[in-house]
Amino acid sequence: MLSGYDYYNSGLWQEPQTKKEDVAVENSMSPSKKVLSAGQAGKFADVIIARLEKSDLAHKPTQWVLENEGSSIAEVIEAEIRRRVEARIRATEPHILQRKAFDPKKFIGKGWSVDEQVSHRPSGGNLDAGQITPKDYLKSGETFINGEERLKRIRAAGEEDLQLDGEDCLALYEEEGQLTLRWLHDTRGITWLSCWGIILRDPDGDRVVLDLIRRGDGSWHWRYVCVDDDNWGATDPSGVLASSN
Repeated sequence: MLSGYDYYNSGLWQEPQTKKEDVAVENSMSPSKKVLSAGQAGKFADVIIARLEKSDLAHKPTQWVLENEGSSIAEVIEAEIRRRVEARIRATEPHILQRKAFDPKKFIGKGWSVDEQVSHRPSGGNLDAGQITPKDYLKSGETFINGEERLKRIRAAGEEDLQLDGEDCLALYEEEGQLTLRWLHDTRGITWLSCWGIILRDPDGDRVVLDLIRRGDGSWHWRYVCVDDDNWGATDPSGVLASSN
């Protein structure tokens, strides 16, 4: 029986085709872009092989299960490894938070809805809060701009300026002790983050943006502001994860 490492080097191994959505999930898990290699996976295959050899399982039914149900078993194993890896990342890498499913009706109340999803990211995954930077989108000589103009400039920047959205807002706001938000203030002086990755519509039909704002006692609270406000300036910046600047 070939070991996982030998199988990888035997010429029988075919590198799996990476799908675009798989890359997005991998990159969302950690600040590092480096992902698991086939050689590393082969070492884990050795562990499984060693366990099976010592298991005293009957040969024929075991072979049938491996050949006919191996793919579904691999999916279960991969899901469990992913769960543990993400937990490890959150425990060992600073300010890595699990994003939370966002429903405006549950978070704010009846009659609220999502009007526009500006930031197109898969739901779930992790937020690397260490990447957050404030950006006001003001041009030289400007003090304030209308929110629709800011949104126009955000759209023009595209995915190079990845905006915080509802899932990020919940992860930061509902974190026990709001440790990450406090860290953002203590290390970077951030006191306000607007989440332009998602535009909400209130029961009156107005388009609004969620904001996270620091209180004088160090705690943070949330509020919403109409997009069509004329006073968006440097003191109420957008929270950006990956800026082109």
